[in-house]
Amino acid sequence: MSNPRTTVLAGLVSNNASLFHRIGLIVSDSSVIIDFADGKSLLLIRDIEMGRARQAGTADRVCCAADFEPEGGLSGDRDTALAQATAECLRQAGESVVTVDRTFPYLYAHFIREAGIAIEYSADLGVHDRRIKTPGEIEHLRQAQKVTGDAMTFACRTIANATPDKDGNLHHEGSVLTSERVRAMITAFLVERNFSNSHESIVASAPHVADCHHHGAGPLKVNLPVVVDIFPMDNATRYCGDLTRTVLNGEPSDEVKKIHAAVCEAKAVGCEALKVGTTGEAVHRATIGILEKHGYTIVRGDIPHDPAIPTMPCGTGHGIGLDVHEPILLDYRGGEILANEVFTIEPGLYSSVLGGVRIEDMVLVTEEGHEVLSPVQEGLDWRD
Repeated sequence: MSNPRTTVLAGLVSNNASLFHRIGLIVSDSSVIIDFADGKSLLLIRDIEMGRARQAGTADRVCCAADFEPEGGLSGDRDTALAQATAECLRQAGESVVTVDRTFPYLYAHFIREAGIAIEYSADLGVHDRRIKTPGEIEHLRQAQKVTGDAMTFACRTIANATPDKDGNLHHEGSVLTSERVRAMITAFLVERNFSNSHESIVASAPHVADCHHHGAGPLKVNLPVVVDIFPMDNATRYCGDLTRTVLNGEPSDEVKKIHAAVCEAKAVGCEALKVGTTGEAVHRATIGILEKHGYTIVRGDIPHDPAIPTMPCGTGHGIGLDVHEPILLDYRGGEILANEVFTIEPGLYSSVLGGVRIEDMVLVTEEGHEVLSPVQEGLDWRD
């Protein structure tokens, strides 16, 4: 993507993946990267971080707020001072207009405009470059997904090998096995491997699984499918994993077997549909077409329907990288797919009565087709 104007990214790298992607440096305070139209760049950062930032080499110049003190002086508030310095830096550089991204904090916009500099918004800034993954980023995602797969195997085997009591509740090591307990076990597993699980995994069965983003609650039951969705971040690289499997302790009913087979086929077709030059909408339509072929309905929004009939209420997937959910969506109005993008493909069917099934993989789009990163078995039976 060309940058016809000077661009500015600002904020905290801890919650701004585009800023982290650009500067590649973990700092606890706010920072600003200015990419000037002439190709030069300047990083504004807290003074105590300047030496480390210079070693990182992601900008031609590294400065702190004190290097650009405006006529009225700098605020005693650190974030405000950095915003003031950003505006003064741009004013001294003779900028009349700058381009910002979707994450740009209003604090910076306020002082930039106060300095008489116009601001333009770019929908692609901070998005386009992140969509196309480098070989190094692909390896980071592959590794994140491998550890996520290890956590998935641990969780699903724990559920599959639990012992049901006379009421059908599963027990593990002498205690009832609940959704909450499995989530805590997953988090502990990931923490030991230097992964963060701040969003908490999903471990959901009927009836909660009918809401496909419900985290699950209460005892897990024999003969009911359990959807396990794990989406952690590798603390070493900040890249994310995202994997869903469905496990059943006991014996699945014929209807659950049918649902599972339909979802697995839909996932495979969705992966095959991921091609350079096609669209996210085309992938979604290919996926839901398989579910409809098997007699299931696609219900979007708050539309009344029979809770005993499994439906798919969401899109097929999304981009992934430094954030779990990144553009573009594999859904209606999803845009053109590019080479070296990475997506999740995650069709599912959900019923508050029968339970739900979701199967999700992380998939790399290549010039030749697609590659599933760190594949994991997708059956219902996870017994040792």
